Amino acid sequence: MAKQIVPSLIPDALTIADPVVLGGFIRAKRTALKLRLEDCAALCGVGINTLSRIENGNANCTLGATFKVLKGLGMPLVFADANHDNPTTDIHPINDPWV
Repeated sequence: MAKQIVPSLIPDALTIADPVVLGGFIRAKRTALKLRLEDCAALCGVGINTLSRIENGNANCTLGATFKVLKGLGMPLVFADANHDNPTTDIHPINDPWV
């Protein structure tokens, strides 16, 4: 019998401030989908070691590989205004917290 995939806890973070938090979200999504590391890596078009390093928060992983994993798992990164719960779809200077 195959080893059961145990869902990981979703990180308790409101923002993704470092690779460790992002990796935690990715691992939580993969395990929620009951995907083994090998199957997820194949689905996303990355190597098993690369996926493992991303999930463990290795800061030396490429953005390209990380975005392949995010896309493969259906996890788009969306800019959201810090003062609102809804993603900002129309970036306008009056709505942009960086302006």
